[in-house]
Amino acid sequence: MTDRQWDIIKRAAKCEKLDEIPVGMIVDSPWIPGYCGVSTIDFYTDRKTWMDCYKKIKADFPEAICLPDYWVEFGMASESGSFGCRTNFYDYQPACIQHLIEDVDDIEELELPDPDPETDGFMPIAINYYKHISAELKGTDEKIRMVAARGPLNIASFIMSVPEFCVAVKTNPDELHEILEKTTALVIKWLKAQMNVLDDVEGILVLDDICGFLGEADYLEFAHPYLKRIFDAFDVPVKMFHNDNFGNQYVTFPYIADLGINIFNFSNGADIVKARELLGDKVCILGNVAPRDILTAGTPEDVERAVFDQLDRYGSHSGLILSAGGGASPGMGYENYRAFIDACAKWNEAHKAG
Repeated sequence: MTDRQWDIIKRAAKCEKLDEIPVGMIVDSPWIPGYCGVSTIDFYTDRKTWMDCYKKIKADFPEAICLPDYWVEFGMASESGSFGCRTNFYDYQPACIQHLIEDVDDIEELELPDPDPETDGFMPIAINYYKHISAELKGTDEKIRMVAARGPLNIASFIMSVPEFCVAVKTNPDELHEILEKTTALVIKWLKAQMNVLDDVEGILVLDDICGFLGEADYLEFAHPYLKRIFDAFDVPVKMFHNDNFGNQYVTFPYIADLGINIFNFSNGADIVKARELLGDKVCILGNVAPRDILTAGTPEDVERAVFDQLDRYGSHSGLILSAGGGASPGMGYENYRAFIDACAKWNEAHKAG
């Protein structure tokens, strides 16, 4: 990310009034290999292929900010493998994680380790990637500004599956808290381990969709304190949270600011105006065009209409980075992403900040 792009992100995170609404997108291995015409395994394992993909995206869409940018990830496998979850890799789809237990009745038999990011799972491989990539970027106008991790509930859901996690909330709360203590500790250690090998990190991204399945009381017991512990552990100007699961509607929104985050990426199912009201004026929205139905399956004309609708209804140059309501979906092509960026530029030109 360039100095100029990072300055935009930091100002947006402060909900400053910007001259133009910026465009940013969470991009990772579900989208990048397919868009670039390479196999997922080559993207994961060949550093030249990985870097060539990022160069292509940046050349094709120079106006858009990749988030978190230069992200070394193995799908969902980076953290879960350190607890012993088996991982399957495929040429043309993201990695698949195998659960440690299939039935919540077996939760009492779990004996989870305390993983070390320096030695366990795929994390040390990612750290080594970062060492080489940061060296390659020296002398260019780009730096790695953010590091990312899957959230504690998300990792727990790979240990036991999403349905069994939700059952455990009611049947085995004590054991579930023990698991979340372990996964939360790992997230903090993993983010810090990445920061330790990079010189210019000023932001973190935590991705956890599982809290979107919980009602208010369960969210406050099983999600909020663990997420807050993670964000409180870092003194950086940008703290971003991704949860594009709208299963519990707006339950989490009133509590997002208390997490200490300042950029929130949520489901396109949420209304952008209502979201702004519930989030208050200290959290920047990263959204909120439908990634699958519009950006992937729609026409360029559909994309432009959706962009205009979101920006017209939002009606402000503060607290918004135009994006998908979620990350880039597999299959989103050049024409639609270009239409997305161009529509934002057209709206900015017609609505110059006063």
